[in-house]
Amino acid sequence: MSKSPLLNDVKAVFLDMDGTIYHGGTLYPTTMPFLDFLKSRNIHYAFCSNNSSYSKDEYVARLAKYGIETSKENFYTSVDFLVDTLRAEHPEWKRLYLLGVPAMKVEMEEAGYEIVDDNPEAVIVSFDKTLVYKRLCEASWFIYNGVPGFSTHPDVFCPTDQPTRLVDCGAISRCVELATGKTLRQLGKPDAGFLQRAAARFGVKPENALMCGDRLATDIAAGVNAGTLTCRIVGPGADLSSKADVTPTFTCDNLGELQALWP
Repeated sequence: MSKSPLLNDVKAVFLDMDGTIYHGGTLYPTTMPFLDFLKSRNIHYAFCSNNSSYSKDEYVARLAKYGIETSKENFYTSVDFLVDTLRAEHPEWKRLYLLGVPAMKVEMEEAGYEIVDDNPEAVIVSFDKTLVYKRLCEASWFIYNGVPGFSTHPDVFCPTDQPTRLVDCGAISRCVELATGKTLRQLGKPDAGFLQRAAARFGVKPENALMCGDRLATDIAAGVNAGTLTCRIVGPGADLSSKADVTPTFTCDNLGELQALWP
């Protein structure tokens, strides 16, 4: 494969996780060499995920099991984007009703929000393994009666190598929308702001960033919308069912092929 001069100006690389750096419990053999390569070039990198089922501390521990040493600064998630959006657009809001896992509740509280059961200023719908019917109905009632509703990401299922179908935020959000006749504010990838804010945290312009992921409708569309370069990973474990009318800058089987394109 020929070298691409487009990569000369890359100062930050954003990486999806499942289907890009690992699949299920298996780390791709090209992941560690690629991260070492970025470090050798002094290129920032962050793992950018819509998955809100883990806190950043849990993500650090999760990647440590694969042998990847990281810190919380190496992650930008849909929860981070939610917090950044709420702070920028509604700094006066403090009371939130949340459909989300306990780890997300902790992160939102650490960000200065109170998670409440009544009189919320906004309702947040996210991935929720603890979801029960009563809370689904309560969230819908608040939204039906005019409380603003936010969905942290559009993914309808979580990728897994296990014999199950993991219902994700997008499917739960659609349930609420159907029950209320209201449309939730959709955050997460592919919203342009996701990668724009992630790049800003590194002091990098979007045009000097590269987004790598397997899903066209979230990862690649997020990069296209934000104005970054994009690379779609299409090797084993990648989600090739995701469709969108976007074209990645590069298409590679793995991160090793992408690394080989660097001048």
